[in-house]
Amino acid sequence: MNKEKVLIITFKSIQDVLELESITKNGRMIPVPSCVKAGCGMCFMSKDLNIEKWRVFLEENNISYEDIVRVNF
Repeated sequence: MNKEKVLIITFKSIQDVLELESITKNGRMIPVPSCVKAGCGMCFMSKDLNIEKWRVFLEENNISYEDIVRVNF
């Protein structure tokens, strides 16, 4: 099975994940993969690997997040 690199955005609150999912169609909410540590147990996964673009987007939309990492998934 081939794994692909994806971007994972982690959050302390599931409400923040839900808010992000409601304003973008560029990914989806998933359970946090075991290779990533996160507070609320859910995260946002996207195939758009541009971390800086996501940081700006999250800040512009006042969405709190813990971390943004790239993983093979």
